[in-house]
Amino acid sequence: MNLHEILQVLTAHDLKQLRTLTPITDRSARKGDLVAALADFLLSGDLGLVWGRLSELEVQAIAEAVHCWGGSFDAVRFGAKYGAVPGHFQSRSWSSLRSDRDAGPPSVLPLFFYQGEIPEDLRPRLAALTAPPMERPIATLTNAQLPATLPSMTREADGSEPLRRVDTEDLVRHDLPAVLRLIGQGAVAVGAKTGLPGSAAVARLEAVLLGGDWYAAGDDQGAERWAGGSIRPIRPFAWPLLLQAGGLAKQEGGKLTLTARGNKALSQPLGEIVAHLFERWQLKGAPDELRRVDLIKGQTAKGARMSAPAERRQVIAAALRDCPVGLWIDIDECFRHMQARGHSFAVTDNPWGLYLCDPQYGSLGRGFAILEARYCLAYLFEYLATLGMIDVAYTLPYFARADYGDAWGTDELQFLSRYDGLRFIRINPLGAFCLGLAGDYRPAAQERRPLFAVGPDLGLTLLRAPEPGERLLLERVGKPSSADLWVLDPDAVLSNSADPAERDRIRDFIESAADAALPPQVRHLLDSVGERAGALVDAGPARLIRCRDPAIAAMLSSDPVTAPNCTRAGERLICVPEPKLAAFRKGLAKLGFVFPETARG
Repeated sequence: MNLHEILQVLTAHDLKQLRTLTPITDRSARKGDLVAALADFLLSGDLGLVWGRLSELEVQAIAEAVHCWGGSFDAVRFGAKYGAVPGHFQSRSWSSLRSDRDAGPPSVLPLFFYQGEIPEDLRPRLAALTAPPMERPIATLTNAQLPATLPSMTREADGSEPLRRVDTEDLVRHDLPAVLRLIGQGAVAVGAKTGLPGSAAVARLEAVLLGGDWYAAGDDQGAERWAGGSIRPIRPFAWPLLLQAGGLAKQEGGKLTLTARGNKALSQPLGEIVAHLFERWQLKGAPDELRRVDLIKGQTAKGARMSAPAERRQVIAAALRDCPVGLWIDIDECFRHMQARGHSFAVTDNPWGLYLCDPQYGSLGRGFAILEARYCLAYLFEYLATLGMIDVAYTLPYFARADYGDAWGTDELQFLSRYDGLRFIRINPLGAFCLGLAGDYRPAAQERRPLFAVGPDLGLTLLRAPEPGERLLLERVGKPSSADLWVLDPDAVLSNSADPAERDRIRDFIESAADAALPPQVRHLLDSVGERAGALVDAGPARLIRCRDPAIAAMLSSDPVTAPNCTRAGERLICVPEPKLAAFRKGLAKLGFVFPETARG
């Protein structure tokens, strides 16, 4: 709407209030005269007569609206960028602008903003009076600037606790194949309907993850469920969901099994697989990450009207693409940057339908901090960090964030979510590749000590403690004879080498983990396994047919209409491959024979 149209909607009382903010001397009380005088002054008068009464913050509000936001004022974005919002946008009525003469001169912003928007024909004048606002860059830290400790309310001694820093690329390089192998062994049970891992499966998964979960069992202070509950699991919980969403694993008989794609992933480049898992989680990941914030109740109620998680994930990913790669970002600075750049989402259309303790008192229509921020923390800490896309620096979650203290019923809470301890994030090269910020991904070269020395007697003398994923492979090809000595088991190597790709992976593992070239005896074993494993090929299912006498068997295996579709398997036996069964039947009919049908079931 243009200025005249907007002024016509206002009452005469409102127009008189506006006139008091200007140098207009005409005291007419007629609405038409008031509209004409105000429009004439704002569209062609000397705005310098009122411009000097604007504070610097109010000038920036006009500049953001006319240069960046299409004439509208966005209080959330403005507050995130400037740390404050002009008082005018906190007022609820025209009269409140002049309700107290002792409050200082009234703001002149009401001359320019009407219901939070500048009229279309007024925008060019105001744009000429203001410079385009500068972007406020996101604040970052280098490795050296990252603090070693942070204040803590849970440590009585010195009031601080260590900041735990983890470079997650090393973790996912180990964890992804380790978890796939564990699933391949049928060791991960999940709920038939939910696909969620049970406590036993979580324990098995944690045992094969490099470094275990983000928090060890000893970190959990045993908070009652109503005060926050357990802070575990996080990483072991995420992996089965990520792999199911990515099509690398599926449910069969209450357990996860590897799909063909999952088996193939063991030999594919890490960046390719992680990028695929990230893309699939963005679109199809379930359940909703907010469901993991146990204290936020009402999420499954009919009136909750939760938004689609895929839409929220896309917004967060877009915000990450606005962040620099390789530098640490305080999580609250990340949230500020998200809001300032307009990367916004709502977890529900009805935040008052969600609550902490009692729906009558603890409803959550309270802005970004409780709902959207907690969703971001869960998404980042449980899924993107598990995938190795962001490095993390974190503390225990207990009293780590104080942004929920004003909500009713939170006096006894030790934290709002198990993810509250996430303090800093850093997009690493793998994350940059998955987010489309880099054209390719080249894993950093790993310097790892040899795992064992190989003897001519097939003995493997351990030179260091094996990582969890290495132990899985050791158990696949050998047997322990003492704490530091294993022995290659030829039968185990052969039985696990039926798949050519797995056979190559086993050989690569033994060669790369050894401290020197393999002895001739071990090379001979691996060569022999390769020859024997490839000596036989599964040609698929077939039908074995017994003929009445050898003459019929000879005829069927030589006649042009049946011979191409069968093979002589004995004096009276004919073997027909399943794919050729239909053609063999037709040939039999031409020769005057009927294919024998066996009753099934």
